[in-house]
Amino acid sequence: MVILSLVAILLAVYCLWQVRSFNAMRKAFFAGKNAGDLEEVIKRLQTAMSLSREQQTSLEASLKNLSHNTSFAMQKLGLVRFNPFDDGGGNFSFSLALLDLHDTGVIITSMHGRQQNRIYTKTIQNGRCEIPLTEEEQQAINLADQPRSKST
Repeated sequence: MVILSLVAILLAVYCLWQVRSFNAMRKAFFAGKNAGDLEEVIKRLQTAMSLSREQQTSLEASLKNLSHNTSFAMQKLGLVRFNPFDDGGGNFSFSLALLDLHDTGVIITSMHGRQQNRIYTKTIQNGRCEIPLTEEEQQAINLADQPRSKST
């Protein structure tokens, strides 16, 4: 019986210590000016999370739109320099292909001669041109289609 009483007293002391610890934590948690209204804090956090979700949805839509629009920007280019004439000179002539991700764009060719310089343009739609391409223009398109390694 004495042992049972001793265990009961120890258990009572332990429970008292737990209650005091819980009260100390409760006072620390609810201390301060705005701490008494925990429900209001939770509601503000819910509102902030909801607003954050709306902003994320908006940003995702904007990013998708931007990604779509940039596919129509000139992203591929190929440049071929050449000498169109056998009578000397240098590689002052060139063909420049400017294409978007859909292989649509233009080819600009400059033919440099001793007496004159001529510039021609050809429209490219989905990788095809209605006008026959020169060898240099086709090389420029092929260069534009090659993947580029990113330099650091």
